[in-house]
Amino acid sequence: MKQSIVIEAPIVDVFDSIAKSNLREKWFPNVTSIRYSHPKDESNTGATFQLTAEEGKEHVLLQGRNKEVIHPSFFAFEIESQTYIMTFSYHLHKKGEHTLVDQEFETKYHRPFMNVIDKIFKSSTKQTGEFVLNNLENFCVLNRSN
Repeated sequence: MKQSIVIEAPIVDVFDSIAKSNLREKWFPNVTSIRYSHPKDESNTGATFQLTAEEGKEHVLLQGRNKEVIHPSFFAFEIESQTYIMTFSYHLHKKGEHTLVDQEFETKYHRPFMNVIDKIFKSSTKQTGEFVLNNLENFCVLNRSN
């Protein structure tokens, strides 16, 4: 699922909001913490992390890794549970004082029939992607005014 948005913030600020775990955990939905195995490597390709998220009343621990990092124009990461692997990719383009963000979001389930169900309900996948992207935009805009 591909979606785009223009964020009224410099490209470096938007990139940092995505790449730095202490910032990403403030805007990424349901995330309570992101802890890299080697914190100094958090902006490097291949760095691994554990993400804690709220699902209802439970806290779940997901494994993650940075798939590819090109400062300040591209950041991709994936998170994995026992049920699925979610991949988020962010292509950033400088547009004057603003940043065009192209987000790609994909969920692959470990059970094949779940992938079929996911295709049937693409509108919910689209809404999830939009929600994540809007949270990023709101966070960047609020941080810029502070």
